[in-house]
Amino acid sequence: MKIILSSLFFVSFFFFGAFFAFGEIDKIAKLDISSNKLPIKKESDQWIRITVPFKFLSHPKIADLQGSRPSTLNQAFNPDFIDNVKVKLWICFANKFKQNLLGSGNNLKDADFYQYYSSEIEYLTLEFDRSTKNATFLFPTAIAERDGFLQSSIKPVGYVIEILHEESKLELSNAAYFNYRGVTENILETFISEAISKSSENEGVLVPAHKINPSYLIGMGPVNVGK
Repeated sequence: MKIILSSLFFVSFFFFGAFFAFGEIDKIAKLDISSNKLPIKKESDQWIRITVPFKFLSHPKIADLQGSRPSTLNQAFNPDFIDNVKVKLWICFANKFKQNLLGSGNNLKDADFYQYYSSEIEYLTLEFDRSTKNATFLFPTAIAERDGFLQSSIKPVGYVIEILHEESKLELSNAAYFNYRGVTENILETFISEAISKSSENEGVLVPAHKINPSYLIGMGPVNVGK
């Protein structure tokens, strides 16, 4: 039955495949985030859970074939699965403790208290369906408490998300958010650049959740354990 369904899947997708451009926004995948509220919750005294929810809307391999059927071994793939999917997260929190201690003295700006963190998960394969998938990361509760941003509702300064398929970046709407009044496109671009360049200062703090507990992979797929 699975083989029959896969065959039907191929026929229908190759018929409509030409209508999907790989670089179009939200054509392959879409973030399942409402009002820029990235799901962040204190999981335990040890960890804060940060979830990147996303959905696949079309199969990325279909666009590559431009409506034709696979004709070589390298082109052949199982349309029920999407291989080599990487989810990257950069997130920024403000050090509220230092901010409250020092205030605006010494010509300090809000940005001087920003702390950036990053991590990534590389899935070897994920089942292709329309259900929401959750890439889960963990942040140490003690660091959030130390730096004064552990509250009942933990709000980041901002975040940047990337989803890649075989190292090709998928175009996503609302993949970057910066909680700044009067934010412009240029300001957001600056935030993205800062997040990517400065997160290395805190390397290893934000971790893929499955490294702490493999049960976080339930409903997802196998991962590259070296990442």
